[in-house]
Amino acid sequence: MRSRSILRGMDNIQDQIRVLETSVRRQRFAIVALASILAGAALIFAVRPAGDATFDTVTCKAWRVVDKDRKVRIVAATDADGDARVGWIDKGGKVRIDAGTLADGTAGVGWFDKDGKARISAATEADGAATVAWVDKDGKARISAVTRADGDAGVTWFDKDGKFRISAGTQADGAAAVAWTDKDGKLRISAGTEADGIARVGWVDKDGKVRISAGTLADGDARVVWVDKDGKVRISAGTQANGTAGVAWADKDEKERISAATLADGGASVAWFDKDGKVRIDAVTLASGRAGVSWLDKDGKGRINAGTEPDGTARVGWVDKDGKERISAGTLADGIVIYPTKDGN
Repeated sequence: MRSRSILRGMDNIQDQIRVLETSVRRQRFAIVALASILAGAALIFAVRPAGDATFDTVTCKAWRVVDKDRKVRIVAATDADGDARVGWIDKGGKVRIDAGTLADGTAGVGWFDKDGKARISAATEADGAATVAWVDKDGKARISAVTRADGDAGVTWFDKDGKFRISAGTQADGAAAVAWTDKDGKLRISAGTEADGIARVGWVDKDGKVRISAGTLADGDARVVWVDKDGKVRISAGTQANGTAGVAWADKDEKERISAATLADGGASVAWFDKDGKVRIDAVTLASGRAGVSWLDKDGKGRINAGTEPDGTARVGWVDKDGKERISAGTLADGIVIYPTKDGN
């Protein structure tokens, strides 16, 4: 049956799921890069005010702005090699805004709260890489965004316990992914697109099992699958670029029970299977206009069948358990009704 051939193409759903999970892992570079970039940013932002430094008046310059109480509030300095720094200090003597650039093109800026803790930081590297981070009052990174010189980029949100919860990333080749993680650190929602046009999305339950998965291919094919809590595929549907489409429902034993399919030429079929996997009801329409439906018994024998032709001809018949036709009737295109006589003619 045509619907079966379509649905058999969905048997590789576990492979599709593994590919989906791999695409999600690829975009986690934002998490991996966060610690190292923040460490680098900390070096940039740890700038001492120029008030305690001495400068060669030929090769270096420093400026200070003091308030009415003679406290240094703004300080700026440049070095002979092209480095520059500027800082704003509150009336309590704490650095609140600090920015600097290095001769190699590296630059950074940081904002500190009234307790002297870094809360917002941003940095760029000479190669074009950049990072932005927001840190809460307890010193934990909550939002981090990173771009690399090769065009890769990522952003991540962390909860108050420092666990990453939402992460998104793009790659220079056009690939992209987004993921949501629950409070226990388990991946729950994941979506990704590849540079070649392939796209996937998946939902995972609290036990880490993939329950809903959907994907599209570059050629226009698409599939969606629902999996029960025992890991069994229960609903599967797919379309192909040529217009063919199919959907199937399976019972808790993963046996196909209902299936339906349409073909690009307009043909269609629907079938119902019993718990033993036998077709019991089968209906088909062809692009030519022919149509038929059959009911089969538990032994797989056709017992009732009906059909129509494009010219209006129709027929219905009943067959007994021994395979003998017992009732048969039909109409012809011209309206004549035919039926068997008692002598079987």
